[in-house]
Amino acid sequence: MPKTELDRVKVKTLDSQFEYILKELFEYSPREAKAIVEAANEVYQLKHYDPSYHENKDKIVKTVISKKAQHGPVLEDLPKVQVTLTKSITKEDKTLFRIENKSALRRVKILRMTEESLDQGGLLTQEDLADILEVSPRTIRRDIKKLKVQGFNVQTRGTYQDIGPGVSHKTKIIKLYLEYNTYSEIQRKTRHSPGAIKRYINDFGRVLLAIKNKLSIKETAHIVGISERLVKEYTELYFKYNSSEYKERIADIVNIAEEKASVKTEAKKGVIK
Repeated sequence: MPKTELDRVKVKTLDSQFEYILKELFEYSPREAKAIVEAANEVYQLKHYDPSYHENKDKIVKTVISKKAQHGPVLEDLPKVQVTLTKSITKEDKTLFRIENKSALRRVKILRMTEESLDQGGLLTQEDLADILEVSPRTIRRDIKKLKVQGFNVQTRGTYQDIGPGVSHKTKIIKLYLEYNTYSEIQRKTRHSPGAIKRYINDFGRVLLAIKNKLSIKETAHIVGISERLVKEYTELYFKYNSSEYKERIADIVNIAEEKASVKTEAKKGVIK
């Protein structure tokens, strides 16, 4: 990776986040803020407590630019947030890996991590993705171009700032299912495994139950275990497809969700007894 790109990754650290807070909230000068951060590191050895230094095979903690940051200021001065990303190869990824190749597997990771970051209030850059996946930014750009051809809007910092948040790949998969595509057809079109597709549909069904019970977006997100942004997308999708043409498909999804909820409730009662 060229030096300029390494520099762009390097400045998005906890140190720069601390400096930003000192300058913006406490009105220290850049020199004073930098001195305070250096002194704190020297006294407390803060790097030993930086989560990004404690990666495991499943997750990685990354300091990235906040989605609220605007274009213009130099990178060091932009607000940043910490996000936790799934870097490991999941069970669904392994299924996909046997069907496709390393490039397809990497593109699934790009989709997943960019959306995970956005859900946590941060935006990955192409340099971030290249650093995490240990490839060149050129490879990332090629992957993103391929994903766009397939109909996916990859939420990197540049894309988000230019056109705003797009619809997630999960919502696009639900849309295909509502339009009576089979699992095999969705798998072929989206390069997602049957297990992942089924999980997204199950979550959509739980959102429909929440809508039926008139729960708020915040309550639904907490219960289902997904972001409020995704709940909003699923809700909008439901109202768009809640017509006679798709009535049967929606009814099937709701019935399955109700059955699972009933089984879970009975199981809890059994435990209580």
